[in-house]
Amino acid sequence: MAFADIAVMETFRLLDKVRADGPKERPERIAQEPPRVKPLHKTKSKEGKQPKTDPLRVLDPGRKKLTTVESQRVLAVLDESIKRTEVVTLLPYIIDNLDRFSVVLGADLVTALEEQGKIKNSYVDVCDQLRAVRNPEPVLASRTSQASRRSSALSQRSGDTQSRASSRHSSIVASENNIGEEEEDEEPGISEEEEQLMQTLAVLKQQIGFSTRNALRLLSLNPAAVNAVRVERKRRDQESSTLITYMNELRGFILERLLTTPLEEKEKTDYLTHITIRERNNALVIKKLSTELQAAEDEKDEEISKRNEEIRRLKADLNQIEKFSEEHIRRTKSEADKQQQADAKNSEGKQGKLQAELQALKTQLATNTAEHRESELALRKRKYKIETEVENWIQKYDTDMGERQDEYEDLDTVYTEEKAQLNELEERFTTLETEYTTIMEEKRVAQEKKEREERELALMIKGATVIQAFWRSYKCRKALKAKKKKGKKGKKGKKGKKK
Repeated sequence: MAFADIAVMETFRLLDKVRADGPKERPERIAQEPPRVKPLHKTKSKEGKQPKTDPLRVLDPGRKKLTTVESQRVLAVLDESIKRTEVVTLLPYIIDNLDRFSVVLGADLVTALEEQGKIKNSYVDVCDQLRAVRNPEPVLASRTSQASRRSSALSQRSGDTQSRASSRHSSIVASENNIGEEEEDEEPGISEEEEQLMQTLAVLKQQIGFSTRNALRLLSLNPAAVNAVRVERKRRDQESSTLITYMNELRGFILERLLTTPLEEKEKTDYLTHITIRERNNALVIKKLSTELQAAEDEKDEEISKRNEEIRRLKADLNQIEKFSEEHIRRTKSEADKQQQADAKNSEGKQGKLQAELQALKTQLATNTAEHRESELALRKRKYKIETEVENWIQKYDTDMGERQDEYEDLDTVYTEEKAQLNELEERFTTLETEYTTIMEEKRVAQEKKEREERELALMIKGATVIQAFWRSYKCRKALKAKKKKGKKGKKGKKGKKK
């Protein structure tokens, strides 16, 4: 087991002790500061009741600060453990460079670290002895190599102290690992010397733990020394740096768990369950789509193979067509050459005939040219005569048009005068027409009045005639009725007398 691992184990043991002692001090602190604890619990209850509304922030804690004393105490203990681990992992380097840090550390701390260095050297020697007892030959070789390293270290005193500390630490780790492996592979029988060395090793481990606690206690009383030691973080070995990194990550996890309420934890679990279900559904959909895609790809590959087969067939047909076309072109060329030779022979005969015809046509052209020249002269004379006549007619037309224009101007003057007279007469006629219209309108009104009176008189006469006719008929009917009544009375008297 390495020195740094022992220190870390001791730190965790102290952390467990602080955690165990924490609840015992709680009632006293609550009694001392009741107003401070009460609002913290109220804040916690409010935050516990407040639901999360944003689904994208379900995995984030709802609070940013710790509200309970217990959670603050746990985080403080963890921070103190990380701080002590950082200091403990640098103790091997400090022990190897006590001269450099003696002023900052102080006499008590230097003495404690020197004692721890002696215990560490004793621990290394006991480990070597135990390994020598279990396996003598490799230990002899390792001692020889260590002696050579010590001689080289003595010859190079001005070497880097960091490399020495790391080599010692690595040698301790290697020896402990070898001892652990040998303990696993050892036989049931253990010698007395080996058992005594193992007891000594256990005692030295306990002494290293006590010495480490004492050094940490002294360092806690000297903050300047702690700061000076923590500044040398680059001198820390890789394993210790990894351990501190893991502890910082553990602090982040613990802080997140302390900031998360049970309701938020339940919401987070439900959210993760929902995400898992969605992931499974998506996986099923992806599998289904992958199957469809594979089927589509197979269908596409089959279609491509068919197309490739068709392309291959078409290429074969194309090659055959090209061969056939080449043969056809060759035949066509040979036939064209033969036809060209035959046409050349025929064209020579035709050229002779055409030359003879051309000579005859030239003779005919000369004859026609002479004849046409004579006719052209006659036509030119006729044209000149006609042009002369046209010019005479144009001059005559101009003379006649001048006379007609003068006559037109005279007529226009007369027309203008007569037009003025006509306008004057029209004005007079308009006045007379107005008077005539008025007179005729009066006559028409009088005529209409007379006709209306005559019609009324005729209607009155007709009405009187009708009335008189009705009256006469009435009088006549009345007289007839009276006469009939008298006749009836006379008949009744005659009948009575007969009886």
